[in-house]
Amino acid sequence: MGDEVVRLAAHQAADTNRAVDSVHWDAIVIGTGLGGAHAGARLVDAGMKVLFVDRGVAPVSGQPAPMEQLEAEVTLNGRSARRVPTTVAAVGGTSVIYAASLEQPERHDLDDLPGMPHPTQGWVVGYDAFAPYFDLARKTAHVCGTRDPLSGPGAGAMLPPPPLCPGDALIEAGLTRRGFHPYRAHLGINFDRDCTECIGRECFRECKADARQPLNRALASGRAALLSGWTAHRIEVDGPLAARVIVRRDGQEMTLTGDRMVLAAGSLSSAQLLLASRSEDWADGLGNRNGLVGRGLMFHLSERLAVWPDGRAELGFPAKSLALRDLYMQDGQRLGLVQSMGLQADYGNVLMHLRSKFDGGWMRRARPVRPFLRLPAKAAAMVLGSARVFVGILEDLPYDSNRVLPGDDAAATPRIDYAIAPELAARRRQFRDAIRRMLKGQRFFFLNDDVELNFGHACGTARFGADARTSVLDADCRVHGLRNLYLADASFMPTSTGVNPGLVILANSLRVADRIVDDRARAAA
Repeated sequence: MGDEVVRLAAHQAADTNRAVDSVHWDAIVIGTGLGGAHAGARLVDAGMKVLFVDRGVAPVSGQPAPMEQLEAEVTLNGRSARRVPTTVAAVGGTSVIYAASLEQPERHDLDDLPGMPHPTQGWVVGYDAFAPYFDLARKTAHVCGTRDPLSGPGAGAMLPPPPLCPGDALIEAGLTRRGFHPYRAHLGINFDRDCTECIGRECFRECKADARQPLNRALASGRAALLSGWTAHRIEVDGPLAARVIVRRDGQEMTLTGDRMVLAAGSLSSAQLLLASRSEDWADGLGNRNGLVGRGLMFHLSERLAVWPDGRAELGFPAKSLALRDLYMQDGQRLGLVQSMGLQADYGNVLMHLRSKFDGGWMRRARPVRPFLRLPAKAAAMVLGSARVFVGILEDLPYDSNRVLPGDDAAATPRIDYAIAPELAARRRQFRDAIRRMLKGQRFFFLNDDVELNFGHACGTARFGADARTSVLDADCRVHGLRNLYLADASFMPTSTGVNPGLVILANSLRVADRIVDDRARAAA
C-alpha cells in the first residue's frame, strides 16, 4: 500500500510494514473531523490499535493539502433542487477551517425542566451525564473565554482571552448599558504569540484546536495509522456485528476489518453510508429498520447583521470576540445564541456575500454581470467598513420529513429534502424582532433578508434514544441491532440546540470512546 498509510507527524505508525487491509484492527474510525479524531485518539490512549479512514488528502511536511469542496443537492420547500456547499473533504474535516466556536448548550436543551416548554424530546442522556465531558472537551480544546453571566456556574474553567479591541469594547459596553449580558465567546483557540485566529482557513500552528491535533497524537503513539484519500462505500455485517468496511479510490477497492467501528463522517455522509450499506438482514440500510436513518435533519438558521460601536473606535484583533444568550429562549420559544463571526464588513467579505447571493439566486443566469459586483461591494464597504459582523444562531427542530434521501452510492452528492416549518418561520420573525429590540439605539442592520440555512451545522440524521422504534442509536450511540457499530458525529443529536454543535460533538465523541473501552473490558473479563 506504500504511501496510502499517511502520517501527519513524523512518527512510526502501527503496522506500516504491512498493507492496512491485512491488519485486523481493534477499531476502525471513518472520518477524522472533531468526532472521529477525538474518539479515535481516546481509544488509542486506552491501548487500542486504531485505523483512521478519510476521503480527504492529508497534508505533507506542513504544506496545505488540496481540499475538496463537498456539496449537497437541496430541494427546499418543494422547489427545484440546487447544489449548495456544505463542508470540505480534508483530513481533520471541517475543523481545519472552522471558526472554533465551542459553546455549551443550556440545561433546558438536554433536560425537560418543570415549567419550561420543551417541544422536542429525545436526549436520553441528560445534562448532568454530559457535564463532565463538556468540561473535558473544553480542557482538551484549550477553550478561551469568560463565563456567561446568564448560565450560572455550569461552564467549567477556561483560559483567559486576550483583551478586546477598542471597537468591540464599545459594542460590549453599549449592550451592557442597555441591560444585556455579553461575554467573551468560548473559542477553541489558545491565542499563542502572533496568533491571527485563522478563522475560515487552514493553519499549521497549534493555537486553533482543530482535529489534526488529537490525530497527530494518536499517530505518534505507534498504535494508529491513517488511510487518506479513500472513501468508505459500504459496511458489511455478519449477524449482529459490523464486520467489514469496503473502501475505494480511483477504481481500486479494499476490505478493512476490525472489532469495532466508529462512523464519524458527518451527519450527511454518515447517513448516506448507513443507507447504502444494504444486505439481506438490512434491506433498507444499517439501522434503518424503522425508516429513520437520514430523517430529522436539522440546520441552524443564520441571521447575519452588521453592528457599529457606539462611537469612533477601531475594530481589530481578536475578531471573534463577543457572544450573548439573552435571546436564547424567549416567551417559551427556543431561539438561540448571538455572537460575533470574526468578520469585519470590509470589501472582501461584502463581495463574497454579494457573489453568494448572486450565485444562489435568479440572477445567476446573467453571468456577464457577475464581475461588476465589485462596484456595489466597494460602495457598501465604504459605508460598512467600521462595522463588526454578528450572527444569530436560531435553533432548528427535528422533523422526519426533513431528510437525507436514500441512495445506492455513499460517495455521491447527498440529496436533501427540506422544508421550512411554519413554526420555524414564526420563530425566525420573533428572533429578528428580538434582535432589533436588543440593538435599539445602536447602529446596525441585517445582512440577510431571505432564510439562510447553515449547511455546515447539519445534525440529527441518526438520533439516539431509548426505544429502537423511534431512534437509530442507543444511549451509547451504538446502532440498534448491531453490537459494535457506533456513531461519533452530529448525527446522534435529537435537537440542534441554540449553539454551534462543536462542543457537543467533541464531548459526545469522548463519551462514546469511553463506552467502547468499557464494552471491550467487559468482553475481555
